[in-house]
Amino acid sequence: MTVLTSETSTQNSPSRLTTSVVIPVRDGGLGFRRCLQGITEAAPASTEIIVVADGDTDGSWHVAEEFGVKVLRNDRPQGPPRSRNFGAQAAQGDILFFLDADVAIRL
Repeated sequence: MTVLTSETSTQNSPSRLTTSVVIPVRDGGLGFRRCLQGITEAAPASTEIIVVADGDTDGSWHVAEEFGVKVLRNDRPQGPPRSRNFGAQAAQGDILFFLDADVAIRL
């Protein structure tokens, strides 16, 4: 991950910056499917989408795989803050965007 400063902003124009979206989920249900549908439709193809399945018991991580996003799994619930941090550590983007699993983006 790159920390943007005035020095790096002159080296990396906004068109070259990459974005990673981190979505922690635990038993997301239909709302999670809507979240993934919205973000995959709205985000540019170059956007890295990371789902952190936080000890889910409903197979939310399978839903994430259906959408072709990167999936990380916690064997047991760690809570949203730790799950966000886990996803952030794995992210490759210059910009991190955190999205809750029950938020649906509509175009």
